[in-house]
Amino acid sequence: MAWLIVSYDNENGLAVRADKAVMDAHWQYELANAQVILAAGSLREDDGVTKIGSTLILDVETREEANTFFTNDPATIAGMRGKTEIRYLNVAILKKTEQS
Repeated sequence: MAWLIVSYDNENGLAVRADKAVMDAHWQYELANAQVILAAGSLREDDGVTKIGSTLILDVETREEANTFFTNDPATIAGMRGKTEIRYLNVAILKKTEQS
């Protein structure tokens, strides 16, 4: 089952994103759990540079599992997250590729 998580950074977002240790831990967490991640990436302003949030699509059975994954993310623990929605996603098309 696919679960979409859309999260916007809160007022601490820029400071947390600037913390290399936190963001390295966040990336390692995602890499260690890549088997359940269908897609992941940062939300950005129209300039394509300014990060304002994050999106995940997880392949887990329940909303609770999706929430647990999100809650245990080092970036979430560090206080980066603001408004967040977790929704069941009925995937029609998904192409999985990694981009920088």
